[in-house]
Amino acid sequence: MKFPPVSVDQLLGLLKAVYSLGGKADAMHVSNAISTGLGGLPLAIDAAEMLGLIRARGGDLELTEAGRAAVSGPLRELQKYLRAKLRDIEPFASLLRLVGELKRVEITRVAELLRSEGYSEEGAQRVLEWAVFAQLVEISEGAWVVLA
Repeated sequence: MKFPPVSVDQLLGLLKAVYSLGGKADAMHVSNAISTGLGGLPLAIDAAEMLGLIRARGGDLELTEAGRAAVSGPLRELQKYLRAKLRDIEPFASLLRLVGELKRVEITRVAELLRSEGYSEEGAQRVLEWAVFAQLVEISEGAWVVLA
């Protein structure tokens, strides 16, 4: 399963909404509490589950211990957690292999790689945003992707 093309903000919004509702809530209540709208909520839930931040069971969402820490702890700790998790999830593993081999990869080539894995232009941009947020890669000189 490939990583859902959800933004970092959408995922964090989901986690904060569940946290504010006591750490466990019905998905419909969460939908009302965040601006993602129902269209983006399933993607955010899928991403949060894939990252081990939330458990979804029969319409209920519950933060895991890691999910609670993501909301209540320092951002740096969340980034460290995500860096460890995303390394092994596609398309991040492929992105890291490519950048590791070539040392510097043009953003356009990264976008091509992500589109070849089924992402839209917007989805490819979101994946790159995740990789930068998790400090897997950095954007150098506005045009190159390098290892962080």
